[in-house]
Amino acid sequence: MSGSIQSVGSPPLPCLIFGSGGYPDLVVNVKTLDALDGVRPGRAPFQIAARSTDGRLWFANDLVLQMVDPGRQVINSVPPPVHIEAVKADRRAYSALQDLHLPALTRDLEFDYTALSLVLPQRVRFRYRLEGYDTDWKDAGTRRSAFYTNLSPDKYTFRVIACNNDGVWNEKGAALTFTLQPAFFQTTWFNALCAVVLILFIWVLYRLRVQIATERVRVRLSVQLAERERIARELHDTLLQGFQGLALRFQGVVKQIPRQEPIRQQMEEALDRADEALLEGRNRVRDLRSESANDDELPESLASWAEALEHDSKIEARVSVVGTRQLLHPIVYDEAGQIGREALTNAFRHSRASKIEVEIIYYPESLRLRIRDDGDGIDQALLGEGRSGHWGLSGMRERAQKIGAQINIWSSPEAGTEIDLTIPATAAYQRDLKTSHLTWLKRFVGWDG
Repeated sequence: MSGSIQSVGSPPLPCLIFGSGGYPDLVVNVKTLDALDGVRPGRAPFQIAARSTDGRLWFANDLVLQMVDPGRQVINSVPPPVHIEAVKADRRAYSALQDLHLPALTRDLEFDYTALSLVLPQRVRFRYRLEGYDTDWKDAGTRRSAFYTNLSPDKYTFRVIACNNDGVWNEKGAALTFTLQPAFFQTTWFNALCAVVLILFIWVLYRLRVQIATERVRVRLSVQLAERERIARELHDTLLQGFQGLALRFQGVVKQIPRQEPIRQQMEEALDRADEALLEGRNRVRDLRSESANDDELPESLASWAEALEHDSKIEARVSVVGTRQLLHPIVYDEAGQIGREALTNAFRHSRASKIEVEIIYYPESLRLRIRDDGDGIDQALLGEGRSGHWGLSGMRERAQKIGAQINIWSSPEAGTEIDLTIPATAAYQRDLKTSHLTWLKRFVGWDG
């Protein structure tokens, strides 16, 4: 059930819904007549409203008598055409053309629009929406301008619709597509450049950190090398020279003993052993000197050690080299060689293997030494601490830590034992700093020339 009521001079009220009483579903449509419709509200000393028998409504005030015929009300069914008149960007006017391009860093935008209505243009109401920014329509009432600030650079479409004095909407309305140009620091290439600069900055920090860590390792290795050379000099100048003097004096004494005496033969045998000990000592002193290390010694040294161990065993040992050999730092050469010899000795003595493989890999970024066998393996309880009174495993770990290397030991009864030693190239190889950086740069840009 519905009805219609006209009111004169009262505030606009779109509808009145009765939710109680005898007609809970009654909806009353309300139409407000005001001064725009010619109404002249006022007061009178008597009843100002009345209804005549023909259904017309009469209203009076002190000066005039007014009449409304509800049966002859005309509905405006023509939707008003909508037009966007102008666009203002930072107070500068632009014509409302399609695909409008606004300058970068535009802060304030104003859209001026209107709608044509010959009945009551003052009652035309508007709604607008900026696609790409607004999520829903905005009710502007009778206002004929829309404002936006601080829009991001992008492509937008401004849409506006309107309704006439009787609420008939033009749903199509008008639309304007425009592009807000980005500044150079708002472009995609600038963001990509910033990302590249950030990555390069992080890379420089990383390289600087690696260089500092490398320098620390080199200083520590240099100190160790200087100490080794000092010990070598002390051994050569004191202990070996003293033994050599003693050996010469004993030789002088032996010459005074007749040849047929048994004691002379025993003394000569003891002197031969002393010469062998002195020779071994000199070789060890020579090994302590930095000049003794070169790019061929580590593979040949481990191969020679494995060959010596094979004389008393049926185990087959094989040494292989992968990559281009590099000149090793003396400390790294010595410590890696000691770790390799210790691993080979343990494999020959305790693994009961049939085959032992030694692999030395010269990577550009690291030196890797792998020794594996197909023997019985090591008890998992002994991998961490080692056997009581034996220092082989712990000694290898200590030597690896000394040169900044990483050592991993895997073992199982089915697969034998594998010892994997990885030494960073910055510590393992003797390279000129400029040459190493140039080589890295060539690898980075993919140039092999």
